[in-house]
Amino acid sequence: MFDSGMRKQNILLFFSVLALITIGQAQNCATQMGVEQMKELRLFQQQLVSGTVNLGKKATVYIPVKIHIVGNSSGIGYYSVSRMLEALCDINHDFIPTGFHFYLADSIDYINDDALYQGSSDAIWNYAEDYKMNGVVNIFFHGVGSQWCGVYFPGVDVVFIKNSCQNSNSTTLTHELGHFFSLPHTFYGWENNNTPINKENINGSNCRTTGDGFCDTKADYVSQRWTCPLAWTLTDPNNVTFKPDSSIYMSYSYDECQSRFSEEQMAAMRYNVQQRGISTTTANIAALPAPVLKSPLNGDTNQNASGVRLKWHSVPGAFAYYLQVARFGAWEFLNADRLVFDTTAVVKLFGKWPYAWRVKAITAANTCTSFGVSDTFVTYEVPAGFAELKMDDELTVYPNPVYASQTFSIRIPHNAELIVNNALGQLVFKQNLYESTQQSFSIATRGMYILNLNIEGKAIRKKLLVQ
Repeated sequence: MFDSGMRKQNILLFFSVLALITIGQAQNCATQMGVEQMKELRLFQQQLVSGTVNLGKKATVYIPVKIHIVGNSSGIGYYSVSRMLEALCDINHDFIPTGFHFYLADSIDYINDDALYQGSSDAIWNYAEDYKMNGVVNIFFHGVGSQWCGVYFPGVDVVFIKNSCQNSNSTTLTHELGHFFSLPHTFYGWENNNTPINKENINGSNCRTTGDGFCDTKADYVSQRWTCPLAWTLTDPNNVTFKPDSSIYMSYSYDECQSRFSEEQMAAMRYNVQQRGISTTTANIAALPAPVLKSPLNGDTNQNASGVRLKWHSVPGAFAYYLQVARFGAWEFLNADRLVFDTTAVVKLFGKWPYAWRVKAITAANTCTSFGVSDTFVTYEVPAGFAELKMDDELTVYPNPVYASQTFSIRIPHNAELIVNNALGQLVFKQNLYESTQQSFSIATRGMYILNLNIEGKAIRKKLLVQ
């Protein structure tokens, strides 16, 4: 969309403005619209003048997004999957009147890079293009940085959002996507406390040639965050006092004030999407049922904390599954927060604690479905000095499950001590096992049992279900 010469021009413009932002008060958004982008917008606004644009809502178009979550070089500081899915729900709500619906184009891209995590402008200009996917909206969530909450880089064509600035009901991402789709600030020309030569009149008489160029967005001269209504009044060139419209997403009013794009802004974004050619006309927005949890069995009290294998049944039409694990079922403090593209996941936990887990199925275009019921399990930790053997390779138990009083056999290629406990941890029996010898046992009472084998300082545990 931009040639190399124009990109260099945009880079120089961005850094000159960024220097002013860094010296002055930190801003919510550091976006400066690209020259070519503004040229295209002005051509479209001429169509608004001629009356050739239909401002009515168009049919829904589906727009692919690629999510990049940036941590530091140690993989610390990732934006949570929970927040990311919520952010997609929020922007899909905000863009309903525009006719846009965003969907996941691919799995999440996790990036471990200190400079990108810090929101370094140099790093974004130099490296973001290496990570981006073509033909989609590329959104990067990064951890820290004081220069902005969100920014759209026109030369690289990516959006960067600071983690702390996109929480429940935040409009930061909505604002930056407005920039991505060609919208300038409502106070265009006033960025960084500049004073443009021509100020927009509140009566709209010069609305096409000043400000953002839209005639259905009110004059706005405020390039700093403000509560609604504005605490002071503004004065236009005709000496008329007024307050700017706090409801427009492209203003700098606080998030709770904002609720809409104007009709002309929405038409401009639809035009921009057509020019980009990145939208589709269909996507699966079905609300899928929650998957049925498979294992561990609900209430299992013997799961190795170093690697708990969780399994669930597939749901037809699912793009992915969102998995949560929380100690004591305290969902606000997640021990596992993961998007899974299979029906199984191994999670590393800690200690001897009760955990709850739950899964929801999502389509690429509907991340807002609900969880089903949660199941619980309790973990144990292998004592220090013990190494956990791979059970499938070392221990054979057959049949499993087994009926009460039915004989089952155990075979292991080592001498070992077998200790069998019930689900309450009570001892059922002990027995020595001998290398490469198959030995048979039976248990009369139905339930879940744990086979514990100690082999020269190594431990094996396996479940046996007696039906």
